[in-house]
Amino acid sequence: MLTLLTISAVQAIPGQSTFAVYLIDGAPDARTLARNAGPWKELELSATPVISDVDIVSYDFSRHAMRLRPEAIKRLPRPSVFGIPFIVVVNGDRIYGGAFYSSFSSVPFALPVIVVNSPDPDQGVLYIERAYPPSHAVGVDPRSDERIRNALSTLKKLSAPNK
Repeated sequence: MLTLLTISAVQAIPGQSTFAVYLIDGAPDARTLARNAGPWKELELSATPVISDVDIVSYDFSRHAMRLRPEAIKRLPRPSVFGIPFIVVVNGDRIYGGAFYSSFSSVPFALPVIVVNSPDPDQGVLYIERAYPPSHAVGVDPRSDERIRNALSTLKKLSAPNK
Protein backbone atom coordinates (compact mmCIF):
# COMPACT_ATOMS: atom_id res chain seq x y z
CA MET A 1 0.00 0.00 0.00
CA LEU A 2 2.79 2.45 0.87
CA THR A 3 4.57 1.68 -2.40
CA LEU A 4 1.41 2.41 -4.38
CA LEU A 5 0.98 5.80 -2.68
CA THR A 6 4.62 6.68 -3.30
CA ILE A 7 4.41 5.79 -6.98
CA SER A 8 1.20 7.80 -7.38
CA ALA A 9 2.76 10.86 -5.76
CA VAL A 10 5.82 10.66 -8.03
CA GLN A 11 3.64 10.35 -11.12
CA ALA A 12 1.52 13.33 -10.09
CA ILE A 13 4.42 15.82 -10.09
CA PRO A 14 7.42 14.78 -12.17
CA GLY A 15 9.94 17.42 -11.06
CA GLN A 16 11.57 18.53 -7.84
CA SER A 17 11.54 22.31 -8.23
CA THR A 18 10.05 24.51 -5.50
CA PHE A 19 8.33 26.63 -8.17
CA ALA A 20 7.80 25.38 -11.72
CA VAL A 21 5.67 25.81 -14.82
CA TYR A 22 4.92 22.52 -16.57
CA LEU A 23 3.34 21.85 -19.94
CA ILE A 24 0.52 19.32 -20.02
CA ASP A 25 1.81 16.17 -21.67
CA GLY A 26 0.22 15.56 -25.04
CA ALA A 27 -1.96 18.69 -24.96
CA PRO A 28 -1.87 20.33 -28.39
CA ASP A 29 -3.46 23.61 -27.28
CA ALA A 30 -5.12 25.41 -24.37
CA ARG A 31 -8.59 24.19 -25.31
CA THR A 32 -7.51 20.92 -23.62
CA LEU A 33 -7.27 22.77 -20.31
CA ALA A 34 -10.59 24.55 -20.87
CA ARG A 35 -12.34 21.25 -21.65
CA ASN A 36 -10.82 19.63 -18.55
CA ALA A 37 -11.54 22.50 -16.18
CA GLY A 38 -12.66 20.17 -13.39
CA PRO A 39 -9.96 17.47 -13.35
CA TRP A 40 -7.00 19.63 -14.47
CA LYS A 41 -5.11 18.53 -11.37
CA GLU A 42 -5.08 15.00 -12.77
CA LEU A 43 -3.78 15.76 -16.28
CA GLU A 44 -0.35 14.30 -16.96
CA LEU A 45 2.47 16.83 -16.89
CA SER A 46 5.62 16.87 -18.99
CA ALA A 47 8.65 15.20 -17.40
CA THR A 48 10.54 18.48 -16.94
CA PRO A 49 9.29 22.02 -16.36
CA VAL A 50 9.53 24.64 -19.08
CA ILE A 51 10.31 27.20 -16.33
CA SER A 52 11.73 26.26 -12.93
CA ASP A 53 12.89 28.23 -9.91
CA VAL A 54 16.47 27.96 -11.21
CA ASP A 55 15.40 29.88 -14.34
CA ILE A 56 13.88 32.78 -12.38
CA VAL A 57 16.22 35.66 -11.64
CA SER A 58 13.49 37.67 -9.89
CA TYR A 59 9.71 37.82 -9.58
CA ASP A 60 7.70 40.99 -8.98
CA PHE A 61 4.61 39.63 -7.21
CA SER A 62 2.67 42.89 -7.55
CA ARG A 63 2.83 42.71 -11.37
CA HIS A 64 3.43 38.95 -11.74
CA ALA A 65 6.52 39.77 -13.79
CA MET A 66 9.26 37.14 -14.02
CA ARG A 67 12.78 38.00 -15.06
CA LEU A 68 14.19 34.80 -16.57
CA ARG A 69 17.64 33.61 -17.54
CA PRO A 70 18.30 33.79 -21.32
CA GLU A 71 18.35 30.00 -21.69
CA ALA A 72 14.83 29.81 -20.20
CA ILE A 73 13.54 32.38 -22.70
CA LYS A 74 14.91 30.20 -25.52
CA ARG A 75 12.98 27.17 -24.18
CA LEU A 76 9.59 28.88 -24.22
CA PRO A 77 7.04 27.26 -26.49
CA ARG A 78 5.81 29.06 -29.61
CA PRO A 79 2.05 28.76 -29.27
CA SER A 80 -0.56 28.71 -31.99
CA VAL A 81 -3.48 31.13 -31.71
CA PHE A 82 -5.11 28.58 -29.36
CA GLY A 83 -2.26 28.67 -26.83
CA ILE A 84 -0.31 25.90 -25.12
CA PRO A 85 -1.59 24.90 -21.66
CA PHE A 86 0.57 24.92 -18.54
CA ILE A 87 0.23 24.17 -14.84
CA VAL A 88 2.00 26.18 -12.09
CA VAL A 89 3.34 23.85 -9.41
CA VAL A 90 4.70 24.86 -5.99
CA ASN A 91 6.32 22.32 -3.69
CA GLY A 92 4.55 19.52 -5.55
CA ASP A 93 1.09 21.13 -5.37
CA ARG A 94 -0.68 22.17 -8.55
CA ILE A 95 -1.73 25.76 -7.93
CA TYR A 96 -3.40 26.81 -11.19
CA GLY A 97 -3.60 26.19 -14.89
CA GLY A 98 -3.07 28.68 -17.67
CA ALA A 99 -1.64 28.93 -21.17
CA PHE A 100 1.30 30.27 -23.11
CA TYR A 101 -0.20 32.65 -25.66
CA SER A 102 0.81 34.78 -28.60
CA SER A 103 -0.18 38.42 -28.88
CA PHE A 104 -1.37 37.55 -32.40
CA SER A 105 -4.20 35.42 -31.01
CA SER A 106 -7.78 36.65 -31.14
CA VAL A 107 -9.02 33.66 -29.10
CA PRO A 108 -10.00 34.75 -25.55
CA PHE A 109 -8.91 32.66 -22.55
CA ALA A 110 -10.32 33.14 -19.03
CA LEU A 111 -7.32 31.62 -17.20
CA PRO A 112 -3.88 33.18 -16.62
CA VAL A 113 -1.64 33.51 -19.66
CA ILE A 114 2.02 34.10 -20.37
CA VAL A 115 2.23 36.02 -23.64
CA VAL A 116 5.58 34.88 -25.01
CA ASN A 117 6.10 37.66 -27.53
CA SER A 118 4.93 40.65 -25.48
CA PRO A 119 5.92 43.05 -24.06
CA ASP A 120 9.48 42.34 -22.99
CA PRO A 121 10.68 38.76 -23.59
CA ASP A 122 13.91 39.93 -25.25
CA GLN A 123 14.81 41.62 -21.97
CA GLY A 124 14.09 38.38 -20.11
CA VAL A 125 10.85 39.61 -18.53
CA LEU A 126 7.57 37.75 -18.89
CA TYR A 127 4.25 38.75 -17.37
CA ILE A 128 1.68 36.28 -16.17
CA GLU A 129 -1.50 38.06 -17.21
CA ARG A 130 -4.81 37.45 -15.39
CA ALA A 131 -6.56 36.33 -18.61
CA TYR A 132 -6.42 36.99 -22.34
CA PRO A 133 -7.51 39.65 -22.87
CA PRO A 134 -7.63 40.81 -19.22
CA SER A 135 -11.34 41.67 -19.51
CA HIS A 136 -12.09 37.92 -19.72
CA ALA A 137 -10.87 37.25 -16.15
CA VAL A 138 -13.43 35.66 -13.82
CA GLY A 139 -13.38 34.70 -10.15
CA VAL A 140 -10.46 34.84 -7.75
CA ASP A 141 -7.04 35.59 -9.19
CA PRO A 142 -5.02 32.35 -8.73
CA ARG A 143 -1.71 34.11 -9.43
CA SER A 144 -1.83 35.69 -5.96
CA ASP A 145 -1.88 32.37 -4.10
CA GLU A 146 0.18 32.75 -0.91
CA ARG A 147 1.96 29.44 -1.55
CA ILE A 148 3.55 31.04 -4.61
CA ARG A 149 4.62 34.14 -2.69
CA ASN A 150 6.01 32.06 0.18
CA ALA A 151 7.97 29.76 -2.12
CA LEU A 152 9.48 32.63 -4.10
CA SER A 153 10.28 34.49 -0.88
CA THR A 154 12.04 31.44 0.56
CA LEU A 155 14.04 31.17 -2.67
CA LYS A 156 14.90 34.90 -2.38
CA LYS A 157 13.43 35.52 -5.84
CA LEU A 158 10.92 38.23 -4.90
CA SER A 159 11.86 41.69 -6.12
CA ALA A 160 10.52 45.06 -5.11
CA PRO A 161 7.65 46.37 -7.26
CA ASN A 162 8.55 48.33 -10.42
CA LYS A 163 12.06 46.91 -10.75
